[in-house]
Amino acid sequence: MSKKRSIIGIAGVLIALVFYGSVFAEENRIFSLINYYLEKINAIQTELKANASEKILEEGKNKKDTEKAMPDNVSDTSSQDTGQADDTKDAVADSQPKEDKVEPALDENPEILEVKKENSVIINRMKTPDSVKGIYITVGTMASAYGWELVDKLIESGGNAVVIDVEHGGGLLAFTPKNDYLKSINPGDTLLDNFPEIINELHKKGLYVIARQVVFNDPYVGSRKPEWRIQNKWGGLYDYRWLDPSKPGVQNYNLYIMQEVANLGFDEIQFDYIRFPAAAHQSLDYHYDEEKFSRSDIITDFLAKARRLADDHGIELSVDVFGAIVWGNVDWNIVGQDPAEIAKYVDAIYPMTYPSHVSPGYYGYTNPWGAPYGFVHDSIRNFVEKADGNAQIRTWVQGFPLRINGFGTWFMNDQVQATYDAGGAGFVIWSPGNRYSYSWPSFSLKPTPPELEVSAAGTGE
Repeated sequence: MSKKRSIIGIAGVLIALVFYGSVFAEENRIFSLINYYLEKINAIQTELKANASEKILEEGKNKKDTEKAMPDNVSDTSSQDTGQADDTKDAVADSQPKEDKVEPALDENPEILEVKKENSVIINRMKTPDSVKGIYITVGTMASAYGWELVDKLIESGGNAVVIDVEHGGGLLAFTPKNDYLKSINPGDTLLDNFPEIINELHKKGLYVIARQVVFNDPYVGSRKPEWRIQNKWGGLYDYRWLDPSKPGVQNYNLYIMQEVANLGFDEIQFDYIRFPAAAHQSLDYHYDEEKFSRSDIITDFLAKARRLADDHGIELSVDVFGAIVWGNVDWNIVGQDPAEIAKYVDAIYPMTYPSHVSPGYYGYTNPWGAPYGFVHDSIRNFVEKADGNAQIRTWVQGFPLRINGFGTWFMNDQVQATYDAGGAGFVIWSPGNRYSYSWPSFSLKPTPPELEVSAAGTGE
């Protein structure tokens, strides 16, 4: 009941923001606050749904059946935790033998691949467009009539792709998984159990369909499997939203989800949050041996496993990455995203080169908020160079007004044109609220002929 009261209270705040904000406050600030509180409501609703699903699951579930359903050669590897103090570990974890830190397997792991091969499904997939032009769609939107209105408008405007969440905002799967082991951790809900029918209809309309799978930021699982979370160096656990990317159990769990998603009929799986946390990085203690391996090693090791699974299922693999990782050496080292190494394992990289996420003066770009072309162009050009032909570069275009005065079609146009002129292989527009009224004209843009292109390097214009 307290969760429901929280939703009612937040709704009251939203009403006040809309009313008073329209009179007194700056539009962008109000937009940010509204988005923040909408995310709060979504997180609470997800938790309520998750708890309800969990109760149903537990009532009809015998633990022995779950263990029997797990493949012999892929186990719940929470037993490989570091053994450091963790008062929140559940009884299952406590019953396992504790081990010291181990080196992650940086060679091939045929056991995982064999399990996937047993369950492979032959599915007809759409050919990847030469230039992907798409929008992002949430679970809730895809389950509504509004989602299909967006699809029709996208096609009318010249788009050819959609990126659809396969999880709710908090990490609960938006469909019911078939694998019993996966279901014992994340039972999902039935909202988009008709994913195969949805994808089939989108294919009929000529759209390339991409699944967005959030990987290492998973509050739903983090709150239920604390042994998979990141440890603090001084003891205790870090933020429950973050799973330790180096723990085999975490990696296997995400590979199970990937297999389920591949079997739904998607054309491409796009990993988001495929990284280590950017905050508090000096105070965190990970499962892997940090003296022998880098964070980039862990990320690429996981991607190597995902690559084999993607090939086995005939599905494209891509990742979302920070736009800042091509500027200097600090950011990619902290989060473990080395674009040159990542490009060896994926079909496409989607840099999040959002102008709102850099400050005026960043690497000489004096006005990224008001003149985003230069920053986006040079960032994408750097990504193209680092990928060295191993992966396509497709821009995540900022389709929301954070920090942008006079937000409108011009803002998306600048980013899309910059992408084309820098050699990018397409774009997807990100609007967290799925509002694209200013974005549709951008789908008709085409690359500037080389003889007319003028480099905007360092000018911020």
